[in-house]
Amino acid sequence: MADSFILHVSPLTHLPASARSCSRRSANDMTDWWRKSSVLEILITTVVENAFVQVIMMLRKTFIQGSALMMDFHPCYPIWQHQIFSDPAYLSSRRDMLQIEAQEHDPAHTLL
Repeated sequence: MADSFILHVSPLTHLPASARSCSRRSANDMTDWWRKSSVLEILITTVVENAFVQVIMMLRKTFIQGSALMMDFHPCYPIWQHQIFSDPAYLSSRRDMLQIEAQEHDPAHTLL
C-alpha cells in the first residue's frame, strides 16, 4: 500500500544535461551558503560568549569588592560560607575596605 503523504520524485534522467547540472549546482550553492552561514554563526557566537565572560569577570570583581559591606548587612546568607570568604587575602582586603568605608563616614574626614 502506497503512502499518500510520501513525495515521489522521479530521477532527473528525463531532463536535459544542462538542467541536471543546474539543479546539482544550485544544491551545491545551497550547501556552500549553509556552510558559510554556519561559520558566521560560530564566529558571532564566539564573540558573544567572550563578551559575556568579560562581563561576568567584571561583576565578579564588583561582587568581591562589595561583599565586605554586604557581609555586615546580610550575615546569614549561605554564600558567605564559601572558602573564598575565609581566605587570608580576602580577609585582609575586607579589613582594608571596611577601614576605608569607616574613614569616609568619619566626620573628621568630611570636607565642608
